[in-house]
Amino acid sequence: MYRFDDFLADPETWRLTRGGQEIHLEPVVLELLIYLIAHRERLVTRQELMDTVWGDTVISESALTKAVARLREALDDDPATPRYLETVRTKGYRFVADVEEIERQGGPGLPSRKTYARTANRSLLLAAAAMVALVIMGVLWLRTPPHEAPQGEAIRSLAVLPLSNLTGDPEQDYYVDGIQDLLITELSQFPGLRVTSRQSTKRYRDSQLPTADIAGELGVDALVEGSLLREGSTIEVTVQLIDGRSDDHLWAERYTRETPYVFNLIADMADAIGAEIGANAASPAIDRMGPVDPRAVDAYALGLSQFDRFTRDGIQTGIDQFKKAVAIEPRFALAWGQLSVAHAMQGMFGFSHPREAMEKWRAAALQAIEANDQVAIGHSVLGGARWYTWDFDDACKSFEEALRLNPSEPYAIHGDSDCLLLEGRFDESVARARELLTISPFSAMHSLPLPGHLYMARRFDEAITAATAMQARVPQYSVHWLLARYFWQQGRFDEALEEERLELERRGDIVLLAALEDGLDAGGPTGAMRAMAEALVARTSATYLDPGDIAELYARAGLVDEALLWLEKAVENGSYEESFAAFWPHWDVLRDDPRYEDLLELVYGEKAQEITRAANSIR
Repeated sequence: MYRFDDFLADPETWRLTRGGQEIHLEPVVLELLIYLIAHRERLVTRQELMDTVWGDTVISESALTKAVARLREALDDDPATPRYLETVRTKGYRFVADVEEIERQGGPGLPSRKTYARTANRSLLLAAAAMVALVIMGVLWLRTPPHEAPQGEAIRSLAVLPLSNLTGDPEQDYYVDGIQDLLITELSQFPGLRVTSRQSTKRYRDSQLPTADIAGELGVDALVEGSLLREGSTIEVTVQLIDGRSDDHLWAERYTRETPYVFNLIADMADAIGAEIGANAASPAIDRMGPVDPRAVDAYALGLSQFDRFTRDGIQTGIDQFKKAVAIEPRFALAWGQLSVAHAMQGMFGFSHPREAMEKWRAAALQAIEANDQVAIGHSVLGGARWYTWDFDDACKSFEEALRLNPSEPYAIHGDSDCLLLEGRFDESVARARELLTISPFSAMHSLPLPGHLYMARRFDEAITAATAMQARVPQYSVHWLLARYFWQQGRFDEALEEERLELERRGDIVLLAALEDGLDAGGPTGAMRAMAEALVARTSATYLDPGDIAELYARAGLVDEALLWLEKAVENGSYEESFAAFWPHWDVLRDDPRYEDLLELVYGEKAQEITRAANSIR
């Protein structure tokens, strides 16, 4: 246990007392205190606290600031003349009080940390029990009158937690998640309201955390939670709005519709929530277009559940289901948009030739806009298609339009970060990529921009930290190849080679692994890169590989002619990564060669010199 002044902090029983009187703190605030005490010999950075105290939950800096403020209040500590918690401006915090470590006396067991979680089980085992619960909730709080938040406490951000599946059939989880996704999309249309992505909230399914703690971890003002019961052709959704700052129940309602009118149900829920929080009118993402074939919604929801896996089979299944959805309901703009995203992922992950994927990507994006030009995802994915075909000005206009319609649209925020990079606004680009993580931290695609942009800004240590944190949040996505790239650029060749080994072992690629070891024995680290490049070249006669990957290996080996040959092939094939050709540090060995400058002109056109100057400004 830790004693400082008349305080006693016990990490084992998770209690803080002062003079024998317990001080009740939120678990995350108490964990913050104990972490700072345990590391009192040094400054603890803000980023370290966000990465460790909150675990794999990405939070905003404002959530950390609020937790520190609550800790200071509990300790009666003045930030101007701190006795316990010293702030080092822009850096972090240091615990400065004298601490005595003492043994905890034996005695009756005390409550564990989990005891402090006020639980509200969000799933029932039996549909019958679920119906009883719905009746009780209907008596107690359905159609509750509006609740006015205190003046100055407007709700500007919220998260929709996973809905409880009351059908009694786990096979319907995908449908319940699909309804959650549609509601999130509709709420995201409200101007000035930041809505957390579905990927960010998945970890809170059946969570035992108090709602206030969840809101604090996500850095939002309010939460929407509820349940769904689907019986035959009827769907019943119960939702409630909770102020995450006070734990007050602001509003609740139960909606019952026939399944063909599920879009109307979603729109009605979003309108009611928007009215309750005082949001301005929004452009609807979902048309009130009358009856919708339930099979289209089923296919859309199933496509999302498979697509989220980001595997070859998962993406293909997603494509098949999204195609089924739009074949049944051609006006389903969101399904067209997700179909476009799925084709984009096929090309980006190397599951199809980039130009073939691009054609389908662009076509589906245009169909999304034709179906409903007020839905942000159509403009967002069209912006991506334009970006990766080097139509940068129009791409940035598409991202701007998407963000006008939906400020929380993650693909558009990603694109906006890229546009800032192209202008040489590196710090703003990184900040925008970091902001994306507050909306969609558990998506591989939306986690990649931050380490990538840090790498292009030549902030290599930060890129390594961001990639490592990404691996913890999205364990199904390997970042070994990213770390290998970053370590190599720093000259940390042994660590880079070890990351290459781990990636190849994960893939089961014994041929490339043998090439690495043989090349290393024959010519050291650069010999390993050359051997791997030559092994990949041998494969190109049988299958498509991104020529840029081969070029990068040759560049690491210091073989300029070979690197430029394969980089030229990458540009000819429309390799998506070469949209950033002027910025990648791994092309530094090529920068003085006129052939490299010629390739940049192919990618950037008349803006090549301007963009190259921006890229070179931080070398």
